[in-house]
Amino acid sequence: MEFLIIGCILGFFILLAVGYQQTKASPQMDLREKLKNLAKDPEAMAREIELGAERKSPLAAIDFRRIFAKFTGQSYLDSLEKELTQCDIPLKPGEFLAVRFGAVILAFIVALLISHNPYLAAAIGGLALVLHIPILKIKRSMRIDKFVTQLAEFLILITNSLRSGQTFLQGVDIASKDSPNPIGMEFRMLLKETNLGVPVETAFSNMLLRVPSEDLKIVMSAFSIQRNVGGNLADIMDQVAAMIRQRITIQGQIKVLTTQGKLSGAIVGLLPFGLGTVIAFINYDYMSKLWTPRTGDNLPFVDRYMGPIMLGLGVFMELLGCFVIYKICDIEV
Repeated sequence: MEFLIIGCILGFFILLAVGYQQTKASPQMDLREKLKNLAKDPEAMAREIELGAERKSPLAAIDFRRIFAKFTGQSYLDSLEKELTQCDIPLKPGEFLAVRFGAVILAFIVALLISHNPYLAAAIGGLALVLHIPILKIKRSMRIDKFVTQLAEFLILITNSLRSGQTFLQGVDIASKDSPNPIGMEFRMLLKETNLGVPVETAFSNMLLRVPSEDLKIVMSAFSIQRNVGGNLADIMDQVAAMIRQRITIQGQIKVLTTQGKLSGAIVGLLPFGLGTVIAFINYDYMSKLWTPRTGDNLPFVDRYMGPIMLGLGVFMELLGCFVIYKICDIEV
C-alpha cells in the first residue's frame, strides 16, 4: 500500500515536471504572428482577450494542454474549453484536467489511508473523476439563468440610449458599464471584438457560444433582421425585452409547479446514501460487507463479489430514478 501511495504522488510530480520542461523548451511565438493567427479566428481571439486581460491562472506557466492532448485528443480539449467558457471558469482545458488528475489522486490516497480498502478507494477515486460533470452543468445553468434574468433590463438600457440618438454599440457600451456580471462582462467582450474589427453579427455568434441561451438567440435574430431589412431598432428591442419578461414569468410558474417533484426525487435519491453513511459510522463491519469481497478459495466470482455488485446495482438504480424524475419535471418553454 505504501508503494502505491508513493507511486501516485511521484506520478503527479513527474507530470508537473514534464509540463514545466516542455514549456521552457518550446519557443515563444512572436507577438505579431500571434495576433495574426488570432485575427483569423474571432472565437480564439475573444478567448485570448478573456484569459489574458481579465483572468490570470496560477497554473498558466505549465503547458498542460500539450501533455493531455496526447491522451484525450484535440477535439475533446476544444469541447472542454467551450464548456469552461460557458461556466465562466478561469482555467484552460489542460489546467482543468491537471486539477482533476490531482483531485482523483488525492481522493484515492485519502480513502486508502482511512479505509485500508483498495476497492473502496478506487470507487471514491472514480467518483472524483466524474464529479465535475454535474458541477459544471449546475454552474453553467446558473450562469445562463442569471444572464437571462439580466437581459431584459439590459435591453431597456440599450433602448433608452437608442431613443436618445446614440448608436447600438454606444448603447451597449453605456449599458455594459452600468450592468453587473455576467451580462456586463459578456457585452464588454462583444465591444472588444468589434473594436478589433470583428463584425457585430460574428461577435453576437461568439457570445452565443459562450452563453447558449434561447433568449439571446432571439435578440441576435432581431438585430440581424433589423440590419438587413430595416426598422426602428429601439421599438424592436423594447418588444423583445417584453417577450423575455413574459418567458421568465412563465418559467417561474413552471418552476414553482415542478419543485415538489424535483425535491421528492432528490430526497428519495439521497436517502439511501445518507442512511448508509450513518449505519457505517455506527457499525462499520456490518456495512463494509457491501464493498468488501468475500474470502474463500472455491467461491465463484458472483458469490465472491456479491456485495460490490449489489452496491453498484443499487447506486445505478438510484441515479436512474433521479434522472427519470428530473426529465419528467423538466418542461421546456
